[in-house]
Amino acid sequence: MRAVVQHGTGGPEVLKVEERPEPARREGEVLIRVEAISVPFYETQLRAGMLSGGESAIFGHEAAGVVVEADDPELIGKRVVSMSYVGGAYAEVVASGRYTLVPEHVSAESAVAAAVPASVALVLFRTADVGDGETVLVEAASGSIGGYLTRLAKDAGARVVATAGAGKSVKGADVVLDHDDPDWRTQVPDGIDVVFESIGGPRAAEVLPKIVPRGRVLAYGLLSGEFPVITVADLIPRGLTLIGFGGPDAYGKDAGAATGEALGLVGDGTLTPVIDRTYALDDVVEAHARVESREGVGKVLLVP
Repeated sequence: MRAVVQHGTGGPEVLKVEERPEPARREGEVLIRVEAISVPFYETQLRAGMLSGGESAIFGHEAAGVVVEADDPELIGKRVVSMSYVGGAYAEVVASGRYTLVPEHVSAESAVAAAVPASVALVLFRTADVGDGETVLVEAASGSIGGYLTRLAKDAGARVVATAGAGKSVKGADVVLDHDDPDWRTQVPDGIDVVFESIGGPRAAEVLPKIVPRGRVLAYGLLSGEFPVITVADLIPRGLTLIGFGGPDAYGKDAGAATGEALGLVGDGTLTPVIDRTYALDDVVEAHARVESREGVGKVLLVP
């Protein structure tokens, strides 16, 4: 089969398309003929060596396709979306023990574009317990997770202050700030109840004075490439709560259920995945460059 193999860390050029043996399916796993692959921003950071755990034989984590082999014969022919924490998704065939059935009328492209970001947004949103009339700050809201958070917040009756790159709009947001401006945090209005922190970096704490007493901060992303620098001393004076989300242990058992729910919301039209561009597997270098440029809105996908 054709697969994308990572050769060291660095720019997109370290990703090479090669012939590799098809994976062997173990008990409890399904073998998937891949139809679409997601290219999330965090994978560009893994590839570049900015985050640990990035280098694997076959790169990639999120794929959707049709089951061709399984313990349960009723699964054969069903479309599923797979999330792997150990790589292997950038390939024509994937073996996976972490998969979720896709509603029959949802395409592989829509499924893989929504499954992880929408499920993460659901878990974050419910943990934050956003209420009607509250004001939330959604950082990097033109991204997939931020876009879903914005939609969920508006549906809950909240006011949304969003950030996005220069010139980008955020559907549904009441206020949009340009986070390419290094001083954007000074423009955040007072009275923020919840912050969905996804930019990080040494200036993250500058937004805290804008938060109401007993407000909540949920940190889940590293758009800047650095963890948010927020100390206990920043939180204590007004009783702020900081919750971190960054992997399977953080999301726990909620993740699997949320993935199925997210795909159901796509199936009934409640959530609409936004796809920026689709590339052939051979064009993986261009796909990663597109994601790193931050010029698009929505998901970049690969198609084997």
